[in-house]
Formats: sequence, structure tokens, C-alpha cells
Amino acid sequence: MRREQKPRRFGYFLAEIFILILGISASFALNEWRVSKQESSQETELLLNFKQNLKVDSLALHEGMKQLKLQVENAQKLLMSDDALPIDSLANYSISLLNYVPFNTNDITYQQMKSSGRIGIIENDSLANRLVGLYESSFELVTTWTLIDAEHVRQKLIPFVEENFPFAIGLRYSQSDNSVKRELAKQIKSDQFKHLVQFGLSYKASTAVIVESVLEEIRETIAMIDSELPSSQTVYGRESTSQGQ
Repeated sequence: MRREQKPRRFGYFLAEIFILILGISASFALNEWRVSKQESSQETELLLNFKQNLKVDSLALHEGMKQLKLQVENAQKLLMSDDALPIDSLANYSISLLNYVPFNTNDITYQQMKSSGRIGIIENDSLANRLVGLYESSFELVTTWTLIDAEHVRQKLIPFVEENFPFAIGLRYSQSDNSVKRELAKQIKSDQFKHLVQFGLSYKASTAVIVESVLEEIRETIAMIDSELPSSQTVYGRESTSQGQ
């Protein structure tokens, strides 16, 4: 009887060891699944935030692009103007160049990611590198060129206009008398003003080219983000975008 009990006890012992190992393995697997699910949820939230930030930047750049293109056209008309161009048009084209397009990227999510060291949570290395490139290089380049244009407008064009353009209430030169209009035309057609317009044209045209390139980069990045998001999130994002438009 004792010999029969020993094999049974040994069998029970092996069974208990097996159950214990199985339980520990299952616990580890469950914990890994929970961590993986949590990281996946965090990645989805991070990518959705990036997508929203990029949409805001894209809208700002798109509006800036429209202004830059109009200013480039106006500068070209001024430089190629002849005596047949009405004084009202000369005044409007000139005054339009006194504006510039500021740009500050909506980088809240990127800065939070950098400070927390969560860049590794994005599994797609190509997408992670694309995001870093956008915020560390492309957006910085846009900011640099918009600042160059802004400095030219603030430090060169505006001082010239303040010092040399004749006075007109509200800059409404169309309502001024002929002597004011003649003086305005003289200043606009002066070599000094054309020189300033020429350099301003080059700055605005260069900025527009860079903005257009970055807009395309944003579109490609958003497409990459969509490919990484769950289909439900992608569909919701598209519906939100269409409603916003």
C-alpha cells in the first residue's frame, strides 16, 4: 500500500508543478497582452494627436500660401508696371506687400513626446523618422524663411513707405488729390522702392516654394498615420475632416 501511495504522491507533485508553471506562464502572457494593448492604445492616441496638430499646421500654411502667391503676383506687376497702370492699382499692390506670413507650428504633441521620451512607442520607424524630420527640419525651415520675409517688411519696406509715401487718410489714395497721386506714383516707381520690392519678391517666392513642399510632406505624413491607425479611427478622422471643410 505504501509503495502504491508513493508513485501517486509523486504524480500529484508533478501535476502541481505543471499547474504552477502553467499558471505563471499564463500570468506572464496575460501581463504581456495587457502591456501590449496599453502601448497600442497609447500609440493610437499619440498618432491621433499628431494628426490633429498637423491638420492645424496644414490649414495655417495653406492660408499663408494663398497670401504669399498673391503678394508675389502683386510684386511682379509693380516691377513690370508702366504708365498705363492706374494709380489705384499701384497703391493697392504696394500696400499689400507690407504684410507677411508668420508661422508657429502647433508642436504640442511633439514637445510632449520629446520630454517624455515616448518616440519609441511609434512602431513604424519610417513614420517616427518622418515626424522628427518635419518638426526638427521642415517646420524650422519654414519659420526661418517667414522670419526673413518679416524682417524685410518691418525693417525695409515699412520704413520706406512711412518716410516717402505721401499722406492719405486710411491709405485711401484713390480719394486723394492729383498732387498726392503724382507723388505716390513717383515713389513707387523709384529705383529704391523697386529694389526693395525685388528683394521682397525673392523672399516671398522662396518662402512659398518651401511652404508648398512642406504641405506635401504633411499630406504624406498624415497618410502614413492613417495607415497605422485602426480603421474605425481613420474613418472617424475622415468624417471629422469633411465636416470641418
